Amino acid sequence: MNISEDMLDEALAAKLRNRNLRKFCSDPQYEKRCEDLGLSRSAFRKWKDAYVGEVEANRIETLTPESLIPVILREGPDGIGSRLVPNFLSYLERVSPEDMAKLKNIRAVTDCRYQEEWNVAARMMQRKVIMHVGPTNSGKTHTAIERLKEARNGIYCSPLRLLAHEVYLRMNRMGKPCQLITGEERRQPEVDGVPIPVPIGPYDEPMVPLTASTIEMANMAAPYDVAVIDEIQMISDMQRGWAWVQALQGLQAKEIHLCGEPTAVPLVKRLFAAMSEDVEVYTYDRLSPLKVDRASLNGKWSNIRKGDCVVTFSRDKIFQTKRLIEKATGMKCAVIYGALPPGTRAEQARLFNDSSSGYDVMVASDAVGMGLNLNIQRVVFETMYKYDGDSMKPISISQTRQIGGRAGRFKSMYDCGVVTTFEKRDIPLLEKKINASPAPIASAGFKPPTVMVETLSRHFPKVPFAKLWAMFKDCANLGSKYHICSFKDSETIANAIEEVPLLIKDRYQFMYAPIQTRDSVVVNNAVKFAKALAARKPCHVADFVELPSTVPKSKEELLELESTHRTTILYLWLHFHYPTIYIDVEEAQELKVKCEQMIQNSLTEAHNKRKSKMRGAMASSPPNGKKCGEIYDNATSFQTQRPDRCRNQATGYASIQT
Repeated sequence: MNISEDMLDEALAAKLRNRNLRKFCSDPQYEKRCEDLGLSRSAFRKWKDAYVGEVEANRIETLTPESLIPVILREGPDGIGSRLVPNFLSYLERVSPEDMAKLKNIRAVTDCRYQEEWNVAARMMQRKVIMHVGPTNSGKTHTAIERLKEARNGIYCSPLRLLAHEVYLRMNRMGKPCQLITGEERRQPEVDGVPIPVPIGPYDEPMVPLTASTIEMANMAAPYDVAVIDEIQMISDMQRGWAWVQALQGLQAKEIHLCGEPTAVPLVKRLFAAMSEDVEVYTYDRLSPLKVDRASLNGKWSNIRKGDCVVTFSRDKIFQTKRLIEKATGMKCAVIYGALPPGTRAEQARLFNDSSSGYDVMVASDAVGMGLNLNIQRVVFETMYKYDGDSMKPISISQTRQIGGRAGRFKSMYDCGVVTTFEKRDIPLLEKKINASPAPIASAGFKPPTVMVETLSRHFPKVPFAKLWAMFKDCANLGSKYHICSFKDSETIANAIEEVPLLIKDRYQFMYAPIQTRDSVVVNNAVKFAKALAARKPCHVADFVELPSTVPKSKEELLELESTHRTTILYLWLHFHYPTIYIDVEEAQELKVKCEQMIQNSLTEAHNKRKSKMRGAMASSPPNGKKCGEIYDNATSFQTQRPDRCRNQATGYASIQT
């Protein structure tokens, strides 16, 4: 069912809940799931109707329509169904504890309501917590980074490798020694390849004062003076939110700075209150104006101008749009999308930002909404709808504001940002979304620690690992502050390696490795990597990765090279977790660099090839032909007439409330 935040209210949430309750009573799978955990069938049948009545009467707090609205928006209507069994078990513990006797041990093992108490070292500290919240381009992260720069030691926790790398470079160039730690890379302090000397510790280890890290790799055992956690609103993310929770609960930092959207404030305060810690909140306003251009592009790519960033939501659409713009305007387009290596994304951003490079337009996915500082004057939404895995639905308020806010960044070459759409019909939706305030985040993501999964597996030794995880979701008690992160991709990985004789802790590690489950090449290689680990034999990267002899010349060849890059990244990630098995780290790093350069060259050569064809077409056109001449006339007019400053002319701009 296609449900957007615009149409979801308590009445609809109640309707969806009651539909799931009817299924709970009639679908045998719910009875079977409870039986697998140890509940008798007779107990399920005895109490299911009474439980449904309690839910319908809104007497179970976590299943009220109000509580379910964020669940539905985050997980879809199926998110309701995933909560019915654990809430049923909690209900039985109150009304019929004798029926729950067999489940007592596993319910104790999976009781996660008081997880804040697990990080003993951090709980022994009284940490100072400061939140910097505001819209895109408000200076909130800059303020926190400036505090990190002054610290004797500290860590920056990033949502992206690209952002961690940017902070790593910035700190070292300012003379503040900083190391880089990501899933597949470790770099000591250096500037332009020249190492920065740092003190050596008692065990001959470098004593680097600052660390720039992806948030999953943040060290919870190290003491810090200052920690910065960026994009705190991602704490609710269904795939990665657990990493933000882990950092909030476990970082041993005297001072923690959180940067992100105001929507995270109420939840973050609740989480820290449970740890007896207070939160100071500082609110920031956008540093430059942002306006909606109501005129749109009227469905014509010839209306693109220099400094535009066109946002669309599929890889194929990105390349299709790039071709159409280059044909209609003669201007070169840089591209950014999630599957591109971070280094390639950074290079594409550099080309777009460099006014002398010839790359005047950016075509990007929603990956452009985070982690890149770009000289964008105008963001153009090719569409306001995105496929969410089930159906097309409008992009969220938060996504619209974050992506649109990339235009007119402070201290860029444009002191005013503009946001518009390709089609005129999308303007009302754009205006509604970008002027709206997103709802506060309701809960934070959770991933059970390895020891908890190992303990549960001992209760059910013959259960396949993928099913064991589903059983954990059914019997776990998280309370109202947390939700279990999505198991969809992890289940694919778990099923793929089910027959590989791995230890539970190793199997669990693979489930959260950087494996793109939609890429069959990477999944197949992951299985082979797992077999090498099970055999405890060295695994050589050359057995899996071979670069092509020439730069990709087609979309299919580029896809193959991207799969090669993902396999190399996975190998490097595994090396840092199992260095005695995946031993070829230097060779893998060299392959990674070469692969990224080939991807970058492929993107460049694709444009040059099309440009050559266009020149040939122009040369063969009759002198009075208009088609190619019009293309270049339009390109000239938009390059010479583009507004360097935001002017309320012609198109009728509407001011945005931020």
